[in-house]
Parts: sequence; structure tokens; C-alpha cells
Amino acid sequence: MKMTYRYFSCAVISIALLLTSCKKLVDIDEPIDTVTSAKIFSSDEQANQTLAGMYSQMVSSDGTLSMLNGGATMYGGLAADELSLSNGVLFAEEQEINSNKILVNNSVSESVLWMQTYKTVYTANAIMDGEAASTAVTLTKAKRIELKASARFFRAFSFFYLTNFFGDIPLPLSSDYRKTIRLKRASQLEVYEQIIADLKEAISLFSDPDAPVMSKTKANKVAAQALLARAYLYIKDWDNAENYANQVIANSVYQLEPLKNTFDLNSKETVLQFTINPSTNIGKTNEMTHFLPLFPLSLLPVADQELFLDPDNYESFLPALTPRIIVPEQLANAFEAGDQRKTAWLDYNPSPVAAPYFGRKTYFANKYPNSETDKTNYVLIRLAELHLIRAEARAMLNKNNLAAEDIDLIRNKAGLGKTTAVNQESLLTAVAQERKVELFAEWGHRFLDLKRTGKALSVLSAIPGKEGITADDLLFPIPPLEILANSNLTQNPGY
Repeated sequence: MKMTYRYFSCAVISIALLLTSCKKLVDIDEPIDTVTSAKIFSSDEQANQTLAGMYSQMVSSDGTLSMLNGGATMYGGLAADELSLSNGVLFAEEQEINSNKILVNNSVSESVLWMQTYKTVYTANAIMDGEAASTAVTLTKAKRIELKASARFFRAFSFFYLTNFFGDIPLPLSSDYRKTIRLKRASQLEVYEQIIADLKEAISLFSDPDAPVMSKTKANKVAAQALLARAYLYIKDWDNAENYANQVIANSVYQLEPLKNTFDLNSKETVLQFTINPSTNIGKTNEMTHFLPLFPLSLLPVADQELFLDPDNYESFLPALTPRIIVPEQLANAFEAGDQRKTAWLDYNPSPVAAPYFGRKTYFANKYPNSETDKTNYVLIRLAELHLIRAEARAMLNKNNLAAEDIDLIRNKAGLGKTTAVNQESLLTAVAQERKVELFAEWGHRFLDLKRTGKALSVLSAIPGKEGITADDLLFPIPPLEILANSNLTQNPGY
């Protein structure tokens, strides 16, 4: 069976299974053999179950990693200079990503990043096709708008990450496998054109007077404006990047929050967030299960800390003190003196001061609430990024004073003074620094920033273990089974 058809089938089956598992599902006498069946889109209630299925699929309700639920953050961070493996021997395929020497058959690249994200694309396509095919008068205009706009948004969101990890990619715009099974790779420019078209259509739909009331836990107009600002930044359309960032920032619903409240459940800084399934992650974001050690010593009484740090005990406790994914020292040292983000969003476990440990610190990301009592959602987009998008766009447009104002808002939030940057070059350096320490361990921003600004090779090749990487190593491999199934599909250079 062709692989592209396999992913389409997975999307169909996933929605069908998710529908049948949802509460209060209306009984359906006849079997549904395709997601675009009018049966699924015959009422608002069934449409709600379909949307719930798409969200559940994206957040991997079984707790596994996917591109859109921890994968972009974790593997983008490993491919950059902000995360590292504590033990590359135990996790060989992740070590390939950490060293930027990915083998062509890497299953993380195929299953977590490629396949799961294309499932979301096909599900979004199926929702759009199903809504268009439905003639049911019991499917209201408001629900039709929500279906079409949400599907457009998440298709754009998926394409954004696929093209940034894999480069040129197939661009399926239909759930009909006969139209998509032989697709060639579209250029990255064509992918961005589709992303922009989808987001503009989503904004138009969400602007309709009959559109549903906006919710931060669902695709919405402001989230589409925010992602559109990001897309324009990536294609260097500075005017539009500034314009759409302006629209988000001008909305009084959103405000920068103190560091300790940034990721809270009701944070005003959040533009879009997913609800975390408490039965799988116990209040943690998916990647935090990999970022945190079993015992963060800073949370323990001093007597217990001393017990763990006793040289006679330390080696036996070391596995419980070391998370799977650590923050390397070069990032920990990148924070300016007095930057409160270092203490608020980073933690570390010390080691005994005696040889051979010498008080070495193992840093780990601690940005998000991570206990059963600290409720949080999974933040996809937040306002701080929009200020940094606008700052960069304004610097490129030589609006230096305005760019500095945006930078200062982010710095002030972190307890720092105003930027000393005054011209375009220094302002762009200041933006890059703020993005590095503000957005670390979030959605692979650092990896994508290094690539889009042309700094990836010079920065990453200086890191031990990443020496000698080339431009080819900055893209992930197209899954070989996809290429075997579709002769029109080609592999990335170097694989």
C-alpha cells in the first residue's frame, strides 16, 4: 500500500476511533468508511466530536511525543544548542539528532515528526472536505465557520513545522488520496504561500459576525494573526510581520505577565494553548516528563540534599538526579547577570564539591508549572514572541527606537534594564539574544532562528559533538518508505 495513502487512512481511522470514544456520541446506524461522510457532519454535536478528535490527535492523548506535542521543542532543541542528552548511549537515535548527524532511517524523524504531523494535515483536510460535502441544515453556520477556520489554522501550523524541519515537502490539500498519493515536493516558498493563504482565510472566517466566541484553548483569530506574523518574519516580509504583530499586541485581551505567571492556566500572555490531559501527564507538559529529574534537589529539605550529595551516596543517586534532557552550560551562561529568567526558568542539581565532581551543575529546563496543584495548559503561542517578531521587523525597517521599545518590554519583564542597542546591527543582535533566553525550550524556536538567520553552521559547529556539520545536516531526512511508495518524492541532500 502506498505510504501517503497509509497516512490518509490513519487520519480517517483516527477520527473514527476518536469519535466513537467521545462521550454522548450520537448513535450512527450505518458504518462510516470515510471521514468526509455527511454522517459525521450532519449536526453541531457530531462536528464538535470531530473537532475534539483533531485536538486529541494533536496532543497525543496517550502521552507520547509528537511534533505538535513536545517533539518540536525536544528535537528542535537537541538539534540546536539549547538542549542536550544526558546519556547519548541509551538514546542512540536522539543522539543522532543531538549531534546533527541523523541517519536516513531514524524512526524519530519518521514517526514522531513526519507521520504524526501529516496525520494532522490529513485530518484538517478531511474536516474541510467533510464540511463542504455536508448539506445538513442542522449543521449551523457558526459550526461550519469553526470547522473550516480551525482546519485551515492547524493545517498551516503543521505545514510550518514540517517545512522548517524537512525543507521542501509534499503539500496535500485534499483528503482524497487519489489526488495526493503521487505528490512531488513543493518548494519552501510554495509552502509558505499556502500557509499564508490558509491563515488569511482563517482570519476572514473567524471575523464573521456568526463566528463562535473566541477561546484560547481553540484555534482563533488572534492565534491566526500571530502565526501569520511569524510566517511573514520567516520569509522576510518585514512590513507584514510588523502589521500582524501589531494587531495581536494591540488587542487588550493579551498582556505580558510576570515570569512566575507566564505559563499559568489563565495567563493573559497566552494567545493559544492546548488543554493537558491530566490522566497521562499529571499536569505536566509532555516534554517536561523528559526535562525534569526524578529529584530536583532545590525542592528538598537541606538535610535530604546533603544525603544525596554525600560522595559515598552520590553515584547511586545519580540516575534520579539527572534528567534525560539537560540544558548545556553554554545556554546557562548566556543569561546576563541579573536576568531573572535564569533562576525562574532554569534549575540545576549540584554535585559533591570533592573530586571527581568538583561541584559540577546539571542544568534543566523548569519553565512550566509541573505539579498536580500547579495547573497549566500547553502554550503554543504567547505574546512575548509577538513583541520579538515586531522588534526584529522594526529593526529591519530601520525603526530603531520602536524596535528598542519592544526589546525593553521583554527585558524589563526579566528584571533587566533597557537595551544599549541603537542601530540596526546591534538591535538585531539584541533581538537574537532575547529570543535565545526568552523562548528557549519552546517549540524549537532556537533551531529555526539559527537556520533562518543563516547562523546555524557557525554557531552549531563550534559545539563539541557537532563539529563538521554541513548545510545538509540542518534538514531531517524524508522517510525512505515514503520515497519507495512515491517515485515523485525525493530525498534531502546528504542522505
